[in-house]
Amino acid sequence: MNESDVERVQVSCRIRNRLYRDGVLAGTDLPVEELAEHRSDERALIWLDLLAPSVSDIVALSPLIGGEVELHPLAVEGAISGRQRPRLVRFRDHSLLHARAVRFDPSTEVLAATGLSVFILARALIAIRADDEFPLEPILADWDDNPDLATYGVGFLLHTVLDTMVDGYFTAIDQLDDQIQALEDDLLVGAGPKNAVQLRSFTLRKAVAQLGRAVLPMNEAFSALLRQGAHVLETEMVPYYQDVYDHALRATERIDGLRDTIESILATHLAMQGNSLNEIMKKLTAWAAIIAIPTGVTGYFGQNIPFPGFGQQSGFWFSAAMIVVLASGLWWNFRRRNWL
Repeated sequence: MNESDVERVQVSCRIRNRLYRDGVLAGTDLPVEELAEHRSDERALIWLDLLAPSVSDIVALSPLIGGEVELHPLAVEGAISGRQRPRLVRFRDHSLLHARAVRFDPSTEVLAATGLSVFILARALIAIRADDEFPLEPILADWDDNPDLATYGVGFLLHTVLDTMVDGYFTAIDQLDDQIQALEDDLLVGAGPKNAVQLRSFTLRKAVAQLGRAVLPMNEAFSALLRQGAHVLETEMVPYYQDVYDHALRATERIDGLRDTIESILATHLAMQGNSLNEIMKKLTAWAAIIAIPTGVTGYFGQNIPFPGFGQQSGFWFSAAMIVVLASGLWWNFRRRNWL
């Protein structure tokens, strides 16, 4: 691609970028044509962020940023689809990292995710975000706070992106943990209707499952980045990646704990429902026994045969007294046994 081709490149997506030379920030949000002038500079380091680009956008920009590197068609297709499982895919001269940045809304108890695909080249990092819910400001601030690490190239840029994403995992985990603890308190004190507790349990379990699908595969991706021979990883950056990897493992352990807590809440809720049903059945049985007394007495005295006091007022009072005495005795016995 010659310089005249560079001038004709048009893209429809929103672009953010940075240019480093010799580990020093040389420019921010430069025109793409100006970035392209540094694509063959061995001392240049380029970061490019594309917000919801099309295939044509990536195809148009990749020769400018990658120089002689041609992005694999399958990599471009996977980056655009946004439905890839979190993983690291290696190609001959570049890699593609699929990840998901998550966020949890405590008001709706819904977990949402932003698809993030990162092309890892020798001197450039191209990040593709599915939406603007994964903010860039913490990443840019971290780069500004650690300018001395910029000399380590793409590994420095990628580490900050991954570290920010993992921090988002812990934010979502903490918020989910608070919601689950509140649900557990509601269950134990009996606050709110029982069906609401069960519905919230299923909603939170779904959120935890979604979080697990975003976080758990990243452990494998971090392991691949730390594997010997990863071309983007300088030796000095290994401890930083190991730290992020350890955080991801800890996030996995906490997700397992949240899942166990949710299952425990559901089991406790079902056990409490079973106990409540047993109490109800016990009371219904006791009242049925009490009702059976007058039913039996009146049924007996209602036969078409003479009985003591038949046709006389004393017979009525005798049957009424029998009903009251027998029913009261049965009621007292049930109360003594805590059945009523």
